Amino acid sequence: MGWKVGSLMSAKMGKFAGWGSVAANISGPQASPLFPQGYLDAGQIEALKALAASLRKHGAVLADEVGMGKTRIAVALALAVKRSGGRVALVVPPVVAPQWRDEITKAGESSKDILRSFDGLMREYETDGAARMDDALVILSHRFGDLRAQTSGIRWRADLLKLIVRKLDRKIRNGCKLAHWRMPGVELAAKEILKRAERCRLTETSVEAIVQEFRDIDNRSELDDFQSYRFENHSTELKLLERTLGLALGQFDLVIIDEAHKSRREWGKLSALLDSVLFPRGKTCRRLGLTATPVELDVLQWKSTLKRVSMSDSKWMSIEPAVLEFREAAEAVRRRWRTDEAAHHRYKAAATNFQKGLEAWVVRRDKRRDETIMLFDKHAPNGMSYRREHPIEVHAGNLSPGWRRIVFAAEALSVIGQAAADTTAARARLTISNGHGVAGIIDKLAKRRAGDSRLEDEEADRQQIAEDGADEGVEASAELTAEQYGVRKRKQRADWWKNALTASFADGTESLYEHPVLSAVVDEIENYTRSGEKVLVFGRFTRPMRVLTDLLNARAMLRAVRDGTPWPQEKTSDDDQGVLRAAANQLELEYDRKRVDDILTASYKAFETQRQTLRNHILALIESGATGQTTLLQAFASDKNASDIVTPLARAAEPFLREEASGAKISREAVVEALTQVTNALRERAEGSAQDDELDGISAKALWAKLRQGLIDEYGAPRASFARMLYGQTAPPTRRLVQLAFNRSESEPHVLIAQSMVGREGLNLHESCRIVILLHLEWNPGVVEQQIGRVDRKNSYWSRLLQEAVDAGSQDLPRIEIRPVIFRGTYDEHHWLVLSRRWDEQRSQLHGLIASGEDRENLSEEESRLLQSLEEKSPDFWPKPPPQS
Repeated sequence: MGWKVGSLMSAKMGKFAGWGSVAANISGPQASPLFPQGYLDAGQIEALKALAASLRKHGAVLADEVGMGKTRIAVALALAVKRSGGRVALVVPPVVAPQWRDEITKAGESSKDILRSFDGLMREYETDGAARMDDALVILSHRFGDLRAQTSGIRWRADLLKLIVRKLDRKIRNGCKLAHWRMPGVELAAKEILKRAERCRLTETSVEAIVQEFRDIDNRSELDDFQSYRFENHSTELKLLERTLGLALGQFDLVIIDEAHKSRREWGKLSALLDSVLFPRGKTCRRLGLTATPVELDVLQWKSTLKRVSMSDSKWMSIEPAVLEFREAAEAVRRRWRTDEAAHHRYKAAATNFQKGLEAWVVRRDKRRDETIMLFDKHAPNGMSYRREHPIEVHAGNLSPGWRRIVFAAEALSVIGQAAADTTAARARLTISNGHGVAGIIDKLAKRRAGDSRLEDEEADRQQIAEDGADEGVEASAELTAEQYGVRKRKQRADWWKNALTASFADGTESLYEHPVLSAVVDEIENYTRSGEKVLVFGRFTRPMRVLTDLLNARAMLRAVRDGTPWPQEKTSDDDQGVLRAAANQLELEYDRKRVDDILTASYKAFETQRQTLRNHILALIESGATGQTTLLQAFASDKNASDIVTPLARAAEPFLREEASGAKISREAVVEALTQVTNALRERAEGSAQDDELDGISAKALWAKLRQGLIDEYGAPRASFARMLYGQTAPPTRRLVQLAFNRSESEPHVLIAQSMVGREGLNLHESCRIVILLHLEWNPGVVEQQIGRVDRKNSYWSRLLQEAVDAGSQDLPRIEIRPVIFRGTYDEHHWLVLSRRWDEQRSQLHGLIASGEDRENLSEEESRLLQSLEEKSPDFWPKPPPQS
């Protein structure tokens, strides 16, 4: 090529000893253990050994069922790679990063906080130099590859590429103009990349290839125009910048991809991170995908899952026929397993070929061999599942008169059609069960009646259009007049039904207070909580979720007022009056705001007296300067305005002390532990990336200054917490605090209502809960499995209850309760049928189940033997001992 980065220096990068060394570190005797005793159970160790064997040849997928400890297995593998001189990139959704760091800490190692973006890495270069290049474990966000450099305000990111090119080939000038401003870390990163290239042949080769490809960019001078649309997605120059960013992270020997089923698109940002940004150290670099749902909606999703761990196209084509045949055979036997012998033979043959095709790449432990599940199966009636799936059903015959009119009106509007009724109204029947669509229509029409100007403008526009048509002076034919007459009559009928739909309620929120689904769910939740259970609710639409939360809290407060129980609220607010009146009506209580406020005020004083002990401990901690405690607590104690934060801090810490407070006096040690949990939970993003014992005094004070405002925002005022809602706008620290509190049996909240996209990942909610209510049905069974997996995990509350029941000789065994909400006679029924069918398909693919649900119960002995004989031949990817060399 005529020019080189420079000759190789004698200093060499640390060398990865290879996958044989990794396997030896896992299986062989160690002078020092790879991880603490008891960190992995026997099944997890088997999986770890199987993965090490697979990774000698190619990538692998760890597809254990939700809640069986995939993260721990992956951490143990990463430690084995580290001990062999390798580096590991842990690519995870940001919400689960705290769990990964927790597991790394439990394994006896430490890690820095997650790297979320280009800018975050450049800030670290500015403060810590090239430290990340040398870190053995690097946690990266799924979105780290979202490298935007297209618009002028962020075009400075492209300087990382341009600085490399300018240094390596001074003849190239077009396209190398630098931005007027850039983060100082960019120049430091470029210098470090060039330094590494001088002593590492692989980095040198990569840099030279980037410079050569930069030379060949078409119209390269446009890169100097910061207003141009260069560096757009998938452009050559952006791909080169992505690869340069990868050089700034250093080389990796193993890439672990958590939630590997996400963002399957070839052009997605996760794919860009894996295929373009991350820098593999030669051909021995491997990928490990972690996912409980390698397929969600279709078996062909195996293709994207396996290609994510570097399966070649030719290899996939060789196993694709077996994958497709297994799908067809499983569908046939699922429908006719009792009677069709030909389907039996076809299924067994297809299952064998399917397993042969995938077993070298896939390790999957499902719960059939889990000790807790086997204990349940041993003591439960034949065919009974440890999960009990029974819907919360709403029937049209039980509706109030107001909601009966709404259902009739919604059905009528769907028949009249969009032309006359408008799209939203015509589709109202599709959203009856969740309520948000109907509530929106009621609000819209209520605003029209109230004189909302925007709606007046819409009506004025329609009138103007009609007036414009009349002014043209074209005489309509009789046929046209008849058509217009028909449209007009349909429009009149639609308006009549819209008025009927809104007649019973003043606004959309009021309609939701009496929504039949929410009423049924409230009753079921309160039945559970009265018996001491906690309940996890998943929904999709925030407005009905918020109304459900408000109703549960209002009803709990009114019962506390009625029964004389302390309640952490001094008086009601103006905003609460609507829901309190609705709750009082439901409970058949007389509601008098002044009387309720008087009782709350008296009760709150008693409540505050109980909290005073906790505040006294916190004040004592301040007076002592928190000597001997973490540097962060010392920073809190030295806060000049620490007294302002005592009450919010006490409110935040209280849930972590509820069990202790119910018995003996609260100890200082327990208070310190609770405060530590609170401050750890409040951290987010790059705040406090160091371990707490590594923070110096100055860093701790700076971190505390950031955390104290979040504490005041969240706990500055008392709040009702019988039920809490988590949704997309809930801050990560708040999610973490609520999770910790929900996992404590005596602490509020007793009900957690989580938006699906927030709650289904990264929140382990199994320590005090076994009941999941599916408020709004999903279409994807993989998502439902993730939701249920929040409570169906190792060492769960349910497993403890089961052991207690078995020890007591009880025949009434506890089960994990799954409660889908179905509004019979509406679109919900169709939705549930589709989800159930897809769920059955997924169970056959991933669990080897031919029959599911009620179809497995009350079988004859002959049917039971037949079903067992078929399912014993289902694909089984449980880890097998590696062959002896």
